[in-house]
Amino acid sequence: MPKINIVNMTFLNENANIRQFGLFKFMNENSSDEHVISKISIVLRRDKIEAPYYMSTVVRLSSCLDMPERGMFHAMDMLNFHRMHNLTEEKYNQIRTLIIDAEDNNLVKISREEKRLKMEMTSKSDEEFAQLLQKHHELFEMIDGLVG
Repeated sequence: MPKINIVNMTFLNENANIRQFGLFKFMNENSSDEHVISKISIVLRRDKIEAPYYMSTVVRLSSCLDMPERGMFHAMDMLNFHRMHNLTEEKYNQIRTLIIDAEDNNLVKISREEKRLKMEMTSKSDEEFAQLLQKHHELFEMIDGLVG
């Protein structure tokens, strides 16, 4: 079995820890699927005694293939990647600021409660996904940077 060179894979760090948004970007950019829907959810919470600076991230990628010439009318792939983080107060506040400063629009929804902040992003095309990556790259890089 050939050894995989992980240095060139932007979704893995040197210890093979998965960079959640890097993997998401890699899959979206390298997919030839016709219909790709992406959903990202980032939730910051301050209501847990054992983890006062808590973040949960979920990325979902759904893609559909239609290849009747090969005998397949329809197939669907689904990636669902959930990671939970206990953060330092400093990192929590940095991520919180990036979410609060984000613009609420048709691709991004932000909801706030006293001890909870949630950002949801949905894209239904490669162009929309590229927009999200470009606009929120600092947030994604900061979160991926937590694993190195």
